[in-house]
Parts: sequence; structure tokens; C-alpha cells
Amino acid sequence: MPLRYRIFILAACLMLMAYSFEIFPDSCVKSFLGQKEISPEQWAEDLEFLANELPKKHKNLYHKISESEFQTQIDEFKAELPSMDQTEILVAIKKIIASVGDSHTTLGYRPQRALPLMLYWFKDGIAILNTTAEYKDILYGTIKSFGGSPVEEVVAALKTVIPHENEAQVKNNIPNTLTDTLILQGMKFIPSQESASLTVLTKSGRKVNVEMTPLSFSAKPQWLVDTSEEKDEPLYLKNRRQFYWYEILTYSKALFFKYNSCRNMPDRAFGDFVQTLFQEADTERVEKIIIDLRHNGGGNSGIFAPFLRELKKRPRFMEKGNIYVLIGRRTFSSAILNAIDLKKQTPAIFAGEPTGGKPNHYGEVQMFLLPNSRLPVTYSIKYFKVLDSDPDSLEPDIHIERRLTDYLKKTDPVLRSVLERTQLRS
Repeated sequence: MPLRYRIFILAACLMLMAYSFEIFPDSCVKSFLGQKEISPEQWAEDLEFLANELPKKHKNLYHKISESEFQTQIDEFKAELPSMDQTEILVAIKKIIASVGDSHTTLGYRPQRALPLMLYWFKDGIAILNTTAEYKDILYGTIKSFGGSPVEEVVAALKTVIPHENEAQVKNNIPNTLTDTLILQGMKFIPSQESASLTVLTKSGRKVNVEMTPLSFSAKPQWLVDTSEEKDEPLYLKNRRQFYWYEILTYSKALFFKYNSCRNMPDRAFGDFVQTLFQEADTERVEKIIIDLRHNGGGNSGIFAPFLRELKKRPRFMEKGNIYVLIGRRTFSSAILNAIDLKKQTPAIFAGEPTGGKPNHYGEVQMFLLPNSRLPVTYSIKYFKVLDSDPDSLEPDIHIERRLTDYLKKTDPVLRSVLERTQLRS
């Protein structure tokens, strides 16, 4: 995935820009809404292909939606095709695939441009964390409406095009989707892809209306806030491009382990990293370990095994109150499996927000292309059952959701709460 795309869209979530849910070859996505529009007959062929192939290839397509409901959506869509424009067609396909209720089963559509906004959904609203100089007055404001529609109404509609299994995934994806004028037009919230009107409650408390023009991802806008500078950032936003790193917090006799991706780094295998981590933990007489999975979108769950093995060798960590696991809306897929292992095999206390991934979930993704649009469709071929119960999310023991003021003050209330507890137990 090109860096410009990650910065423009995924940085909106204030997460690790190096990781995304799916990665598709450019050749799979450039053709959609390109120079030549696809005819209704060609779209009908794509729909037939989708209706035939997805049930055959998916592990269990009808685990949430019935076969008749799925087919009714296809039939109704085909009947409406001649009267639909390309944006409406894209939205309709996304709705059908999202209705499956499997966050790994997706349409590989990728926008070519977006509104110059970096957004995050805090406890107190969807806030603008970056924009360009033209819109400087709305920086750090919260969005109240799009195209005259209350933001709550827009969010409820956009939720239907986002593949998700829980509300945490919706919260994670809405900030990206809100910047996509193609989707907003296809859902009739704005009349054209060329601009969007929004109402913002500014940081100073004024309500302002803004007409905003989307920018191509090939553009290089001058953002008001330089997000490359990490010097004053809280720990969880540092070293964003590293798959894993740690820091010993000597004042708390704790080790903070940031696990950002279930993958080996090319220059430092995870097993070697783990040996160094625990050697230093032993030398420095670390008493508590804080494992931060809040930005981990998955990968290979087996990579984590050396860490869990070394952790369990040390009795001091296996006492209640000496292991904390930080989770949140970006904790997904293999990172969920690692979190469950920690829950089952250690006395870990969990803090943060409910996970974006569902503990029992469909995964192990494969892909096929729709024949005419060449849009990629991902689907799951395996079911992971890791809990006897079937909760929508892995819930934290200590629930803390950040506010905009936390971000502006560069504080991490989740880590702060954990460190306060470790100090009380010292």
C-alpha cells in the first residue's frame, strides 16, 4: 500500500501507518471508475459471479445472513442497476458484502482521493486532528454534520458499508470512510464528489460551515500538524513503523512492550528480540510487564510464541497484578488470538477499549477478482474458535476511552491508569 495512502487515510485513526487490514495489488483497484465506465450488463455479470463464488469459497457465508436474504439483495440490486450511477453501484456492492458480518470478507475498493482531513473518533466526538492551511479554523474541532445531515445519521448509514463484527470496528473505520466523497455521494449525503459541506464545532466553541474539496492521493498537501515528529508523543505513538519494541520504565519497575504487528522485522527476528527483552528485564529486575496490543492489526499469531514461553518461565510475572495487556479498537485478527492466549495462560489484567476483532472469528483470507470491474473480494476460509462463549469483542477489565483533551495534552489515560495501579501494588 503506497505510503501516501497510508498517511492520508490511516493516519486519520492516529494509529500505526505501517499496517492496514488488507493489501491489494494496484492493478486490482485502478480500473474501478477509471476512464471507461462499466455497463449495467457487465455489473450484472459481476453480481452473478459474486453470488455464485462467494458462497462456494467462504468457510460459512451464511453464519449471520441467510441464503435467501443474500440472494434477495443480489436480485434487487440487479433490478435497480440500469438506473444507478457508478457511485451508487459501489455502495450497493459494499453493503452486500458488509452484510455477511465477517470483517475479513471485504471489497477491495480503495479511494483515489479524499477530503484533507485526519479524523479520530474520541469519546466526546469525531475530531479533526489535521488538515491543510485553508481550513485551519477547524483544526481540533468536532464534526457535527455532513451535507446538512447530522453526523450521527451519516455514521449510521456508513456503518452499513463497513464489514464489521462489533462496534469497535465501526469506530475504527468511520474516520476513514467519512473522508471519501465517492461513498458520501453514493449514499446521497453530498450531491457531487467534487466537494462536501460540513459543520464543525471549533475548538473555541463556534459552529462553522465549511465547503471542502477533496485532494488526490498523488498530491502532497502541506498538513498543518507535522505528524512525523515523535519527540513529545506519548509512548503508544512512538516508533510507529516498528513491529515491536520495548522500553524499561525504571521509576515503575515496569517494562513497556509495544507489539504493533504479528510479523518478523527483516533486520531483527522476533525470537531474538524476545531474548534481548527478557535478558534486560532480568538484569534490571523488572517486576511488571505492560503489553500494548492497541495498534496490532494481526499477521501470524504463531510469531508470539517465544514471548509467551519466556514470560511463563518467570514466576514473578505470573502473579496477579504483574502483567497488563492494553487492547483497543485496532486490536484485530492474530493479535486477538495472542490476547486470548495471554488471558488463558497468564493472570493478565486487560485495560483500554473492546477489541476491533471478535475472539471467535472467521479468517485466513483468500481473494478473487470480479471479472469486469476487476475489484478484489476477500473471504475467509477458516473459523477460529478460541472461547466457549461468543462475545463480540474481548472486553477490558479496566475500560478507558480517550477524549480529545487527552490527545491535545499528549497523555495516555490507559497507560497512566495501569502505572498508577502498579505503583499502588509496589
